Amino acid sequence: MTKRELQDSARELIQTDPNKSVEISLNIYQSFPDEFNNYDAVNLLQAARKAGNTNVPKLSEIIAKFSDNEIVYGICGWYIFDNYIKKKSPQQILQYENVIAQFLPILKQKDVSINDQYPCPFYLIVSNLWSAHSNNLFNANKIFYYCTFINPDFLSKKSSSYTTDEGKDVAQASSYEEYFQYYTKACDKLNRAEETISSCKIALSTISEFHYDNDLWFKMRIARAHSKLNDYTAAEKIYLEIINSRAGNTKYFLYKEFSELLYTQQRYKESWKYSLRSGVILRDVQFSSGLLLLQSRLLGRLNRIEEANKFAEIIYAGIKEELWNSSNDYQKLINYFKIQNVSDKANTLFKNLYSFYKDELYDDALTSEGKIVFIHKNGKFGKIKYNNEDAINFTKNSFNKRAGRLEKFVEATVSFVSDYDYNASPIAENIKVTTFKKPAELVGKEFKGRIQNIVDFGMFVDFDSDKTGLVHISVLNESFKEEYNIGDTVHLKVTKETNKGFSLKLLEKL
Repeated sequence: MTKRELQDSARELIQTDPNKSVEISLNIYQSFPDEFNNYDAVNLLQAARKAGNTNVPKLSEIIAKFSDNEIVYGICGWYIFDNYIKKKSPQQILQYENVIAQFLPILKQKDVSINDQYPCPFYLIVSNLWSAHSNNLFNANKIFYYCTFINPDFLSKKSSSYTTDEGKDVAQASSYEEYFQYYTKACDKLNRAEETISSCKIALSTISEFHYDNDLWFKMRIARAHSKLNDYTAAEKIYLEIINSRAGNTKYFLYKEFSELLYTQQRYKESWKYSLRSGVILRDVQFSSGLLLLQSRLLGRLNRIEEANKFAEIIYAGIKEELWNSSNDYQKLINYFKIQNVSDKANTLFKNLYSFYKDELYDDALTSEGKIVFIHKNGKFGKIKYNNEDAINFTKNSFNKRAGRLEKFVEATVSFVSDYDYNASPIAENIKVTTFKKPAELVGKEFKGRIQNIVDFGMFVDFDSDKTGLVHISVLNESFKEEYNIGDTVHLKVTKETNKGFSLKLLEKL
């Protein structure tokens, strides 16, 4: 058969017998190497993509001959994406990494900065590779390497969103923001301080809408880089700026990092105070080992050896419970205090630190007396009246001990200290309850209520003027979403009261 006849045959079989079409195209490449053109390459790629054929001999060699042809490298990108990326787990993508890597120097990135109607397969391939390398342990070397293939100026700055099965809208970062998210983190991990600073500054100045707290992370990485360059003054200024922002003041790791910066400068008393602020925010013992190590060292520097030993005991317990892996630093601390056994679990010991943290943080603050006069319906904040006329706000996290539902504290007399929130507004802290009026027993009583929300696991109902409870799906008909609407009035009975709230049972629809 002539080359033209083989070419026509390969094209005609793409849809009906793509594997045969691949075979014919490879025959053309072998029999007519000098006449094999971009048209033949397109036929080969379309057939291989249609067949899902991942075993095409010399494909990268063939495509390399037409790497300047936009159609060829575009279709090749989609072939790689379909066969090695699409619907693949991170582990599967990494299994194909060597195959994918053969094509990366051949493929080219499409400029979608102006028009992103049609996505760039090259970017989808590379971004999935760096995502796979961050799935468990962040492989900074690999991610940095793959980021070098991308020109951020060719990426779209448009963010997007999708709706979950539950009807919730979820915002997603633009590809431009995603690139800087990974690239700056890789630079940070690899201690490429100058590159970290410059790339984070570009991101902060060119991204108009941030996701996943990336604006905080970019600033944090700049602060870290300045610290690595021993420019502690610049690092401190940035840390304090972030900490005093609305989002930053709730991040335990910000306080911890700033505490570590102060520790490096041997400013131990200041470092201790900021470590305490980290401790009162951090709720999960699994993330506490680094903070506990820092605090044990700080207490040692402050000649509070007995207390330093208690922090080391929690680290020991956490290692025994496999909450975190052991390390030389942890083991040195344990050996120093000669710890061989701890009676309580790490989580219990860590929870018990909460009141200690609060008392330490406000040990030299002036204490005031007052009365809780208001709790918001959402149960997250309220007001304390003191000095007869003055009032001060507080939140659920303002108490000396972890608080459950706040409504039980209405009319309670309390002691507190005055602090300031991120807005420099006064807020009560380290609240200790002196006396409180025990609320009336509601379990077993019946009320008229109004349905406030309907969710997959049941319905939330407002009742008794200012209370809300849950009618769980387990005590409802399967068709409850069709039977009831938000705003319906119902007759209900309170069946249980816990720290999480009231459990209700519907008696009838009114």
